[in-house]
Amino acid sequence: MASKFVIFTILSKYFDTDTYGVYSLQATTITIAIFILGFDFYNYAIRDILLNKERTATKVLTAMSLYAVSYVLFAVIGYVLFNQIDYFAQYTWLLIGICITEHLNQEIYRLLLAFKKVLVANILLFIRVAGWTLYVLYKLLLEEASLGIAEILIIWLSFNAMTLVLTLIIFAKPLITNLKVATWDKSWLIKGLKVSVIFYTATIFLKIIEYSNRYVVEAVLDESAAGIFSFYSNFAMVVTIYVSTIVVSYELPDLIESSTTDNFVNKLKRYKKLLFLHAAIASVVVVICMYPILIWQGKTEFIALWPLLLFLLGGAYLMNVSLLYHAYLYIKHREKKLLEIVIISGIINIIATWILTYYYGLYGAASAFLVTAIVIFILRRKAAPKQLMGI
Repeated sequence: MASKFVIFTILSKYFDTDTYGVYSLQATTITIAIFILGFDFYNYAIRDILLNKERTATKVLTAMSLYAVSYVLFAVIGYVLFNQIDYFAQYTWLLIGICITEHLNQEIYRLLLAFKKVLVANILLFIRVAGWTLYVLYKLLLEEASLGIAEILIIWLSFNAMTLVLTLIIFAKPLITNLKVATWDKSWLIKGLKVSVIFYTATIFLKIIEYSNRYVVEAVLDESAAGIFSFYSNFAMVVTIYVSTIVVSYELPDLIESSTTDNFVNKLKRYKKLLFLHAAIASVVVVICMYPILIWQGKTEFIALWPLLLFLLGGAYLMNVSLLYHAYLYIKHREKKLLEIVIISGIINIIATWILTYYYGLYGAASAFLVTAIVIFILRRKAAPKQLMGI
């Protein structure tokens, strides 16, 4: 968390605003690709593994075969697409490599959490994320090296690959043992894809809500404006990353398993308390840290627009506390309702972002995000049963 927080802050000072805008759009594209790859199959696979522990090895092997196919398709499509974007073209293969290794590492992380290997999963996550970011900081601050976007992407890809090798070494024995009994299950795959297509569509619209505003800002305004907006968006996203790491990754698997027991209501109460508490803590910490960071950064174009953070934090807070209702709908197999909510919200977000950015600039884009978050909160809460409101 700290390394991610520091790296995009340091780079905002180290790069000029236009270059920082380009890097931010590349990092955003990588983040989106993590969700696009794999067709969101993990939603079905992890839930099925947690609720039905039979033939686990077969399920994992089948899921990984799907991911392998998606990587090949992505490499082809990504090569064509990235080469059409002038500030992506020279980094095409680096971006493709990072997207694929990020997704694979993320899927392994989710599996380890499902198998209650939480400590190992987060140690590997730390090595992967903190590893490359701290190394870049070491090169920039201690060695005072001159790093461009290409060098930073190479370091990022190297640590992703190293984490995969380390994971293979740690779990080599159980992996070999389970591969001997695993088979490819076509029927399970097809059933999973039918369920996952709903999650996948929902995820695409959710990522549109979270990230499309950066591309709209670049299209309507310029790369410099995209850099400033991405800077504040990244700080607001700290709330989501923190809540996901501290609350969701630890509590959601247990909540899912308790859904068929008498302890489900108590688990929901705990989940609600932790979501509201940690979303508030993260929001306050970000606000407190913002002023000294802006003074240290020393760029007037960033300082002048600091109120953007308040709009974006408000939206991030609402979206994270509404995860209580999202989790309930997910556990109760209300996938179509979840899809309906994000489609409505996504359409509102796209329209509002284009219109408000055109007329009100960066404040318009930030306002559109807050409006969308309010819509999501209302729709998620309305879709949940009334008794959930009082827990």
